[in-house]
Amino acid sequence: MKIGIMMRAMDQDSGFRAVVEGYVNGMLRVGPQHEYVLFYRSDKYLGRFFAQPKVKELLLRAPHKLWWDQVTVPWHARKQNVDILFNPKFSVPLISHCPVTMGLQEPAWYAWPQHYDLSNVIYMRTFLPLYVRRASYLFPNSQFILDENRRYLNRSFTNAQVAYSGTDERFRPIDDRASLEPFRVKYGLPPKFILSLTRVDHPGVEHSTSFHGGKNPETTVRAFMRIRDRVPHQLVMAGRRVRGYLAHLGFSDADLRGVKLIEWIPFDELPQLYNLAELFVIPSFYEGCPNTLLQAMACGCAIVASETGGCSDVGADAALYADPHNPDDFAAKMLRVLNDGTLRGALQTSSVARSSYFHWDRSAKVILDGMERVLHSEALPTVVSAA
Repeated sequence: MKIGIMMRAMDQDSGFRAVVEGYVNGMLRVGPQHEYVLFYRSDKYLGRFFAQPKVKELLLRAPHKLWWDQVTVPWHARKQNVDILFNPKFSVPLISHCPVTMGLQEPAWYAWPQHYDLSNVIYMRTFLPLYVRRASYLFPNSQFILDENRRYLNRSFTNAQVAYSGTDERFRPIDDRASLEPFRVKYGLPPKFILSLTRVDHPGVEHSTSFHGGKNPETTVRAFMRIRDRVPHQLVMAGRRVRGYLAHLGFSDADLRGVKLIEWIPFDELPQLYNLAELFVIPSFYEGCPNTLLQAMACGCAIVASETGGCSDVGADAALYADPHNPDDFAAKMLRVLNDGTLRGALQTSSVARSSYFHWDRSAKVILDGMERVLHSEALPTVVSAA
C-alpha cells in the first residue's frame, strides 16, 4: 500500500501530537513493506521521519485548515498516487480519488457543548456526520469513544475498530531517584506533591481565546484545599493559562496556597515529572482516551481519576475513581491514597501492569489491517478492541 497520512494535528501542543506520532511510528514498525506519504500543514515537525525508509514528507501550505483538508490534501494525494488516506484526527476529504480513513474522538460537541466555542460546535455538528459517512474505516481511540459516537450519531459503526493510544519507552518507572533531582531543582518542585496535568485552552481551534473547562482543574484545587492541612504534600498543576482560568473562576491567592502552577513542561521531560509525584489526579468530565492517564500508569503512578468518561475504560483496576462534580469525593480518595502506603503501592503496581495493554504497535496493526480490508474490499469485521 501507498498510505497518505494527514499530519496537521502534529502541530498541536496537546495529546494529539503524541497520538499522531505514536500511530505513525507504530505503522512504520509493523508495516515497513508499505510506502508512506506524510502531509504537513506547517514546518513545525517537518522532517520528523526523514530518516525512515519508504517515507516521503511534504509541506502543503493552505490559508485555512478546512481548505487544507478538503482541497490541498486530496489534490496532492492524487499527484502522489496514494492508495488510501488516513487522518488520525476527526476529518477526511469529502471528495478524493482514493478511500479515506480517520481516527475518532469523543463527541464532546454533542455531550458538552458548553465547553466549546459556538462556531466550533456548529462546525463539528455539521461536518462530523459527513466525515463519518465518507470514511471507509474508522479508528476510535477507545471503546468509550466508540460507544459515545454510536449514541450521539445514531450509527452502528460496523466499519470501526478501536485503536487505543499508547506510550513509548520513555514513560516508565525510574528507580534511580537521585537522577530525578536536577529536574526537581530546575522546576522548583516540592519534596512531596500531588500532580495534575491539565489544559484550559482549545488546541487546534484557530483564533480561539475562550477557556475550555472540560478538564475540570477546579475540582482538583477544591479537593486539595480540603486536605492540604492534613498532608505534607503540595499540589503541582502543569498547563498553559491555568492561573488565568482559576482567576476567571474566582480563585484567590489564598485559595491557591500550596499550589504550584507550571505553565509548560516539554514532552520529553514528562516522565521525570510523573516519577516524582506521589499521586496523579485526573478529574476530567469527559475524556475519551486520556493520554496523561496512560503516561501516568506507564510511570507507575498511584491515580485518582474521574468516574465519568473514558478514564475507567483505560484505567480499569489501576486507579481509584471519584465523582468529578464532587470535590469532597476526590478529596476523600486522594487522602486515602496518600495516607495508606499499602494501597498506594498496590495502585502503583497495577498501573504498570495495566499500561502494558496499550502499545502503539498493537494499534498500528489494527489501523493497517483495516486499510488492507478496505483496499481488498473484504467484509468488515465485527468491532474489536486493540487492547
